[in-house]
Amino acid sequence: MFDAQSTQEEERLIVLSALSRLGGCTQEQLLRFLAETGLMNAFQFYLTLGGLREDGFVRESHQLEGTLLILTPQGRQSVELFGTRLRASVLEKLQANSAAWRTRLRDERQMPADWQETDNGFVVTLRALESGAEIFRLTLTAATKAQAKRFCERWPDRAPVLYQTIMEQLGEAEPDAAPPAEEPNA
Repeated sequence: MFDAQSTQEEERLIVLSALSRLGGCTQEQLLRFLAETGLMNAFQFYLTLGGLREDGFVRESHQLEGTLLILTPQGRQSVELFGTRLRASVLEKLQANSAAWRTRLRDERQMPADWQETDNGFVVTLRALESGAEIFRLTLTAATKAQAKRFCERWPDRAPVLYQTIMEQLGEAEPDAAPPAEEPNA
């Protein structure tokens, strides 16, 4: 359940503290974290984030993984100075959930997936990133919006196996295959 009694200042500090603990993440990822942990609803989030951007506490950084929200030095300083003023229940939720979410969000950023509607269906783009470089990109056409979304949702978990399978199928010859026999000299 979301806290209807939180103040605007507390909401700003919650967003800053969450971003501090999660590291750079997309707007959607930060919203999912706050909503799924019961810290903030979407309405509160968008109002609060807009104010933090306007006031220079949060900025956007365009990366290969997408547009990430990043704390500015002013945002980091606010968390350092006032982060402990959050209610114990809020701090507990942040502490209990941030490590697992940080890993989850990092994995999502390394396996980005998105889709868009076209005249011929839905184009789905699935990518794998490693050390800041794209190592794999797959573009598919889905027949329905639901199928496109399902492809995107399943990609992060299944990408390693699919990538390995493709590399095995297209890469080196299978190790148990015998080399071709040489013809005897006549």
